[in-house]
Amino acid sequence: MPETIKLDATQTTDIEKAASLLLAGHLVAMPTETVYGLAADASNEQAVRKVFEAKQRPVGHPLIVHVASPERIRYWVDRVPEAAEKLINTFWPGPLTLLLPKKSDVSDFITGGNPGVAVRMPAHPATVATMEKLGRELVAPSANPYGRISPTTAEHVLGGLSGKIAAVLDGGDCSVGIESTIVDLTGETPVIARPGQISQSDIEACLGITLAPGKGASQVVPGSVKRHYQPVTPTVGVATDQFARLLPEITPSGERIGVIWWQSAPGELASESIMLSADPNEYARMLYTAMHSMDQANVDRIFIELPPRESRWLAVHDRLGRACTEQFG
Repeated sequence: MPETIKLDATQTTDIEKAASLLLAGHLVAMPTETVYGLAADASNEQAVRKVFEAKQRPVGHPLIVHVASPERIRYWVDRVPEAAEKLINTFWPGPLTLLLPKKSDVSDFITGGNPGVAVRMPAHPATVATMEKLGRELVAPSANPYGRISPTTAEHVLGGLSGKIAAVLDGGDCSVGIESTIVDLTGETPVIARPGQISQSDIEACLGITLAPGKGASQVVPGSVKRHYQPVTPTVGVATDQFARLLPEITPSGERIGVIWWQSAPGELASESIMLSADPNEYARMLYTAMHSMDQANVDRIFIELPPRESRWLAVHDRLGRACTEQFG
């Protein structure tokens, strides 16, 4: 494949170019408010197959269909329950994906052979404009090699997929920084299948109900594998209340270490260090960028100071639990 080209999301001509490439069956990385997505025309099965090839993603792992307007989900979804309408009216466009009963003709390559299809309307204007120009929906899993750190800049995309995709539409840094919340609406009661910025309390307030704790999704959803979002460099998570005490004890002698922290400064122990925010949403926005930076910093091991075990940090803990090869505390 020719070299991956970089397009400018602020230029109408580049948005038109992205739409033309997608219409021709090529892959284009697109900016969203969550992470950059590897987009393909969702109605073109051959293009959808290319997503799996470029990412080295296992076939059978479902994809999310991205729409330019709520009305477009009728092409993919068999029925829209009242709960879905409430959530759409409240949170779309935005970082919320809904798992709904699929139409019979929706490709198994998109759903992983499951009866539900995941749909969402992203909030980035350039991606919505590209879909409007294309007149079709996009599948768009994170634009990175499977299992690795999701990209939050165009440079992250090129670092992992350059030469494997046609283009990346550069829309700047992602404003949310972690993947969308997924709510499973295929059963009798809603279930949060993947946590994200939109929290359980947000969902409950919108629907006027209390969600059953611990209830699992009806099917596999994106990002649900045990090891995911991982740097190439071995990565260790350490509980914040033990971080200052444990870090000197568990740091291997002679290794260069990179430390991502938010409360306990590592001092001279760290060859490289990055401080994150004490606010959950800001921590999440910064997290993948920090992990990418550390992965390129020529360190032997990455240590991450884990945030508190509180409900407002649930989405961050979900991502870190899959990214870390080992955890303490």
